[in-house]
Amino acid sequence: MTTPWKITPDWAGQTVAVLASGPSLSPEVVASLAKHRCIAVNYSFTLAPAADMLVALDLNPQFWDAAADFPGMRVCGVASRDLDAMYAGPRYEIIEMTPGNRIETRNSGLAAIRIAAEMGATRIILAGFDPRTPGHFTGRPAVDAEPAPGQYFGLAEGLAGLIAEMGAKDIVVEYCAAPAAPVRLRKGA
Repeated sequence: MTTPWKITPDWAGQTVAVLASGPSLSPEVVASLAKHRCIAVNYSFTLAPAADMLVALDLNPQFWDAAADFPGMRVCGVASRDLDAMYAGPRYEIIEMTPGNRIETRNSGLAAIRIAAEMGATRIILAGFDPRTPGHFTGRPAVDAEPAPGQYFGLAEGLAGLIAEMGAKDIVVEYCAAPAAPVRLRKGA
């Protein structure tokens, strides 16, 4: 059964990495961010099983069955009798696409960023957020059962607006730079 969750600033002053499921997420990126608090978004928990929290707004039984052994805090956006998770509310976002043109949507990645801020993070590092690149990280489960992933409509604009909003609250939100590939010297060099 989901439990209503009143978020408290338990991570005050800390850096939190939010790991989304985009194609730029990799085991190397996850490893480079493991020194921080980490929030896995949807299936990114498969690359980050030691994350502190898992955020998935939808009540997808296939997903939640796959995440049944996730040891960290589990957060959902739908109240349910069948799911052991914290209920954080539906987490709708209003995104300004262009001046005067707004949409309303739900996105687990945007919700995870807001949750990190509400938990007191002063720095949030985004990994696997690729709003202009369709697809998911290599090896993401359940991809065969889904329609071909496209770009998430409004995500780029939502991220830009949310980053600006957080900046006005003195919360630094930045994208993770992928770790550099190891340099291989040629024999005799």
